[in-house]
Amino acid sequence: MSWLNLGAIVDATAAEGPGVRTAVWVQGCLKRCSSCCNPDFLKIKPANVIEVEQLKKRVEANKKNFGIQGITLLGGEPVLQANGLSELAQFAQSIGLSVMLFTGYELEELDESRFAGIAKLLNHVDVVVDGEFELKHVEQNRNWVGSMNQKFHYLTNRYDRSIESSLGTVTNEWRINAHGQVSANGLPFIVKV
Repeated sequence: MSWLNLGAIVDATAAEGPGVRTAVWVQGCLKRCSSCCNPDFLKIKPANVIEVEQLKKRVEANKKNFGIQGITLLGGEPVLQANGLSELAQFAQSIGLSVMLFTGYELEELDESRFAGIAKLLNHVDVVVDGEFELKHVEQNRNWVGSMNQKFHYLTNRYDRSIESSLGTVTNEWRINAHGQVSANGLPFIVKV
């Protein structure tokens, strides 16, 4: 039985990759990037600990209920939970969903000696976006990334560079729940007001 420690989940979003997706932010990161876009997810502490099997059922329900095209793994730092996320990614692909991974590390840094389970995770990822978010270099032209230094790596032929084009508009979402709480994602951070 595998578990994941999550910071947040958005069941259906169009702001975290191509198409409608389930976005999964993990809790915990060893990097301390000066302009981290999700500082609440840095601390390595139990947040929302969930069994991978339970998350698989949620993703499958999201496919049925919202017609999601894929899942996006963000953080925190997803590669720190590569073992559990590899199970989720493998399952997502097995039911026809794509997998997108955002990491503050560069792709060349992702090896098994540093991140247990990373090879298996990368075997079930379609697109990796790597590199730290840099506030001084905010991206204005490409979608899905926060800063100009971040790179797309296409590990399968499911997508190509056309997903990066935003035609001058970067996708963001704002939500108001039944209690009047406002939240946003795709900024490249999550905001709760």
